[in-house]
Amino acid sequence: MSFFSRYREVIVCILALAIPFFLLRANLKDPGEMNSVDRVLVTLSTPVQWAMSAVVDSVGDTVTRYTFLVGVREEKERLKFEVQRLKAELAGFVEIEQEVRRLRLLLGFKESFRGNLLAARVVGRGTSEQFRVVRLVIETQDDTQIEKGMPVVTFEGLVGQVKRVAGSYADVLLTVDRKSLVPVVIQRNGAQGILRGLGEADRYSCDVEYLLRTDEVREGDQLFTSGAGGKFPEGILVGNIVSVQRENLGLFQKVIVEPAVRFSRLKEVFVVTGYEGDEKDADAATRRP
Repeated sequence: MSFFSRYREVIVCILALAIPFFLLRANLKDPGEMNSVDRVLVTLSTPVQWAMSAVVDSVGDTVTRYTFLVGVREEKERLKFEVQRLKAELAGFVEIEQEVRRLRLLLGFKESFRGNLLAARVVGRGTSEQFRVVRLVIETQDDTQIEKGMPVVTFEGLVGQVKRVAGSYADVLLTVDRKSLVPVVIQRNGAQGILRGLGEADRYSCDVEYLLRTDEVREGDQLFTSGAGGKFPEGILVGNIVSVQRENLGLFQKVIVEPAVRFSRLKEVFVVTGYEGDEKDADAATRRP
């Protein structure tokens, strides 16, 4: 076995330590103090240093970019979560704002209404196959005041009338029901008729009976309760005319009305237990000592 083979590992270790030492020593010397060996070592080490520097810079840039991307990803996830949280808060604020506006409208309507109103909460809805609301179930705190036939209103207009009472609960017959009949007047010209629900399965609509062909009726005209018959208070908005058809024959014209109330969105309503001009109120007044 040769000397090199026997001490190969030792020689390799010595060279591995010595070469970098001498290269470092040569590169750290002042250029004026370098000898010929130092200059050779510096010349030989320059390409190696350049290559090592390039590798180190490349690795450093890669690590920096990776670290930056990881940070950006984490920041993106944090911002995404924050956006979702803010959207949820905004939706909550919008819902609260809508609730406050609705309650203000209800309060304003109650204060301006010329009569007695009993607040009721919508607790059930009967629906058609097309999810159209066909009746409402309401609950009140004072069931002793509710009677069949009493008008049901909200700040949007006339909802209908009480159809059936069971304790503190009551079924409401909507104005769009086929059995609903409401005396109405067109605000613009005073023409009067009877609003009858059409009971259609796919939309909320009514027609007005007994409007003469000579009555000037236009699309967009508003209809209000006329107070005729004393069942409904006068001046409650019922709906808007959306279609007018004048046949060649007959005394009357066909008028289609869209209700003012959005039945599917109702949460609170009022039951009219008495109003100015009500026959029951007049009878009660005559009985007073």
